[in-house]
Amino acid sequence: MSHPAVVERTSEGRRWDGFFLVVLVPIYHAVGGFFVLDFVLSGQYTWGRSLRTFVLLLSNLVLAFEFVYRDLCTNRPDWPRERVMKSVIMYCVIPFCVGMAVLLVLFVIK
Repeated sequence: MSHPAVVERTSEGRRWDGFFLVVLVPIYHAVGGFFVLDFVLSGQYTWGRSLRTFVLLLSNLVLAFEFVYRDLCTNRPDWPRERVMKSVIMYCVIPFCVGMAVLLVLFVIK
């Protein structure tokens, strides 16, 4: 019976993980928050826009759960759940709310 392959993580792999978590994930969530609130405030509730917004919101939730929460739980087993949840809030929820706030500011200025 064969054993599962063990992949050793290099410092370059850890650096890309950090870049993904600190740069790409918050940007994606901020853009998602912007467009979800844009849909809600626009009043144009067509099937196409509703479906696109639902998929965007669902992809934000999947990204936050699978690629942030579960990845941190797996890679940092020594961290307590509270610290992992604070990281999810910092990298996912706050940028989503910032994207919404940017749209509100643009809406008020306009």
